[in-house]
Amino acid sequence: MGRPKKAVAPGAVAEDLARFLQELSARSGKTYDAMARVCGVSAATLCRADSGERRPRLEVVRAYVEACGAGSSDLRKAERLWEGTPSQVSLSGVRWVEPAGVCEVHQLGELMCVARALSGRPSLRSVEERAGALGLVLSRSTLGDAMRPGAVPTETVFCVFMRVIGDFDGSPAAGYGPEVWEEVWRRVQPGRRPRVRAGTVGGSSRKASPVRGASAASPVPAARGAGGGRGGRRPRARAWVRPGPVKEFKDRLYQLYLGAGVPSLDDIATAVLLDDSLEAAPGRDSVSRLLWSAELGLQQDAVAVAGILAVMAGLDPAAAAEQAGELWVQAAAARPYGCAVGEADPLALGVREAFVLPRGGRTLPALVPYVRRQHDQAIEVVVGRAVAGRSGMVIVRGPQAAGKTRSCWEALRGIPAGWRLWHPADPFDGTQVVQGLAQAGPRTVVWLDRVERYLDPVQYRGAGTVQAELGNVLHDSRRAPVLVIGTVSATAGVLTRSGGLTPGADTVVRTLIEDAAVDVSPRFTKAELARLADLADLDDRLATARDNARGAVPKFLATSRKAYPILAPESFHTAVEQGDTDTLFMGGALLQQSGRLEEAAAWYQRAAEAGDSQAIEPAATLLTESGEPQEAISWLRTLAEAGDPDAAVAAARRLLGTGRENEAIRVYQQAALASGSSRALRAAAALLRRSGRVQEAVSWLRDCAAGGRPVALQEAADLLWEMGDTARALRFYADAGSAGEPGAWREAAARLQTLGRGDEAVIMYRAAVRQGDRQSVLPLADLLVELGRREEALEIYLEEAEKQRKPKEQNPDLGALWRVANLYRSSGQPDEALSWLREAADRGDVAAFMQIGLVLRDKCEQDECFVDEAVAAFTKAAAAGEWHAYRESVWLLRKYRGLKAAVAWLHRRIEDKDRRAVREMADLLREAGMPEQALVWYLRAAALGSEYSAKYALRLQSQLLSGQDAEAQPGGSASEVTEATEATEATQATEATEATEATEDL
Repeated sequence: MGRPKKAVAPGAVAEDLARFLQELSARSGKTYDAMARVCGVSAATLCRADSGERRPRLEVVRAYVEACGAGSSDLRKAERLWEGTPSQVSLSGVRWVEPAGVCEVHQLGELMCVARALSGRPSLRSVEERAGALGLVLSRSTLGDAMRPGAVPTETVFCVFMRVIGDFDGSPAAGYGPEVWEEVWRRVQPGRRPRVRAGTVGGSSRKASPVRGASAASPVPAARGAGGGRGGRRPRARAWVRPGPVKEFKDRLYQLYLGAGVPSLDDIATAVLLDDSLEAAPGRDSVSRLLWSAELGLQQDAVAVAGILAVMAGLDPAAAAEQAGELWVQAAAARPYGCAVGEADPLALGVREAFVLPRGGRTLPALVPYVRRQHDQAIEVVVGRAVAGRSGMVIVRGPQAAGKTRSCWEALRGIPAGWRLWHPADPFDGTQVVQGLAQAGPRTVVWLDRVERYLDPVQYRGAGTVQAELGNVLHDSRRAPVLVIGTVSATAGVLTRSGGLTPGADTVVRTLIEDAAVDVSPRFTKAELARLADLADLDDRLATARDNARGAVPKFLATSRKAYPILAPESFHTAVEQGDTDTLFMGGALLQQSGRLEEAAAWYQRAAEAGDSQAIEPAATLLTESGEPQEAISWLRTLAEAGDPDAAVAAARRLLGTGRENEAIRVYQQAALASGSSRALRAAAALLRRSGRVQEAVSWLRDCAAGGRPVALQEAADLLWEMGDTARALRFYADAGSAGEPGAWREAAARLQTLGRGDEAVIMYRAAVRQGDRQSVLPLADLLVELGRREEALEIYLEEAEKQRKPKEQNPDLGALWRVANLYRSSGQPDEALSWLREAADRGDVAAFMQIGLVLRDKCEQDECFVDEAVAAFTKAAAAGEWHAYRESVWLLRKYRGLKAAVAWLHRRIEDKDRRAVREMADLLREAGMPEQALVWYLRAAALGSEYSAKYALRLQSQLLSGQDAEAQPGGSASEVTEATEATEATQATEATEATEATEDL
């Protein structure tokens, strides 16, 4: 009989994953032993995998699904659930604390977990073995007990573990001697002081009373655990307190408590009761709340407890009481975090109010009655888990005006009273978001509308900090429950762009959003439209949306906050008088949607005449479709003559469509003369040239320039250059530049550069720079480098780089920094190049890590001490999506550290869910002469979507089956081939042994 299934505990770490795995097991009807025979994983491991107590390894999850006979869709779901399950120590929230920063007992276990996580998460068995190799004794069972949440390790376990973990590669604990860890352990232990006799402080003369300054003759019981007491007491773990004045107040009381020798609550309450000079006598429960909870308590209670603890600790009770009172006042006056959920204003959170009906009658609220939608259930699941005590995040994703924010607002109705809600006062200040997340504590809702503002590294340089704080708040059990709820646009750049400078960071953000995303459709389903019809009688705006929205209800309701134009024609005249282009354009759109095309055209026309260029094309299109094409052209020409280049383009396009080229040219010329638009100038000149009237175009452009439009000279120069008249074109460029168009100098320089006339181009670029053209500075320096004038170029690069350094802008142009680095590197000055590349990396340019690694790689040929630094730079480049960095790291490690080090590096990348590293592992094993193991990794990479790996796996499998070598043999004579083959086989045999040892745990 197989072992029974364990029930998954509510709120377990891997609850969702465990329930899904048990569902698959129940569906298959197999016992653990039967599954173990199929997948090769022990029954005990499979039993632990679906218990939910911890996150199993991904390989175990895949083996479990395979043993159940599930399909690929179930496998993908299991992998998504596994990725969404926090590990025991989540690296996204892990922060190493220096030994000097460890101040409390509970931090000892946390420090051990962090050190293990940042050292590559070695197994407890490997830690035990490493301890034995160092001549130390450390049982893995004892170590496992010490690293459980809330446990406090003994001095021996703590000090030995920190010494052993420091011996692992990349460990932050490396470099610290054993005396450091011994001092840390002793520092955070409860103090041991002589017993304090009643009425005295440390055997000295009597001190003042804590509050009144009277004699401290009242008897104070000795703290248990002090010298002569009943043995040391371990302090209780405190509740999480929000950073700020309250935390400072609580920390001070806790320091006094530790200094007093960790007395019991009864001791403190008794001492307070026996001191008649105190104004308050808090009982045991009040003392407990003051010391352990996040509650502020009463001021007189805090003063009394602080004074008594000071007496027990041998400190001045009056000073301690006074300080506690001042800190209490500051904490009580501190601004509360956010607001109560029930007091939140939906409009302040970004919920759009519906349009206003202009007719009289009852006053309607800003928000229409909510129509429950299909996606609401998924949001409510996350909210329900938060209410039950489990932190979580939900991001509502959809196009603009799809009802995302309103859905989030309605989900808050499930939040009970007593919860707080926080949102950034300035929605564009990412710093506020970082601070707000750091202060989020139990029973808090963090509202983040349009999270791409804070998570997109292109929009906010501190996006990585926001991600880290999100990980902290969601995985810190002391701060639970916290609900992070927000929205994201489906077209946000971080979700849609490819390539760029931050591909690795984009992938992290996409994964973060994908794991928490709930998609919203901009259009109502049939069921939702039916519910809308049922509610239409409650609000006239819903009835209007039912009749006119055509399914796009959220967008329809949020189109305008002003009078609805269809229902109030008189608002047309008001909008015209006020020049309100928004109302005019929206009125045209709604009238067009309703089929009232003539009225829509009139609204569009007035919007265009009021300056809305977007209304020009729809107005002209509606006039043409209504059978009035000539009226449309006449109206467009009127706007063009008034200087509207957009109207000139629309009119000329229609004239050209009817073969009226000369009229189109005149329209462009009129618009150019009226507005001076370079767009109209260019279009008119192009039409004249196409008609073979080049000289006429040049003369007309010269006349325009004489009329005060120097840009016309540049257009004439462009035209002449394209016709091959370079001499006249250069004169026109010079005239335009002298007339105040620095862009003309730059254009002339670029054209001369294409002809190989570099010295003349330098003169043109310098003229542009003298006129203040910043766009010409770096091209000038680049050209000087091409001409071999490197010192002049370096001087310009350095000047520009210094300008980019100060002040530090949010999205600086780092071109000068790169150019300085490249110039130093090509000049054989790698140290100077590294300095500038690191500057670029510090300014947020992740592409600089690759170049830093390459420079350090070159330096390794002279000194191998740069290997680790180069690999670290390549690792950062790989995390940012630079796939060449994998090859460079592997090559360096294999050359200078051996194959085992290269395999270990790839292993760490794979553990960090880096799919590219799987393929690189396969390539490395293949090149090391291990085709069978390489084939396994190629198949894994192919399963992750690598087409290259799939093709190579087939090729390698075919070669292995046919008995051929996986790699082609070197060319040459027979003896040369034999000699090369023997040398290769000897090298590969050694490396294969190392690789086999290194890949045993993979």
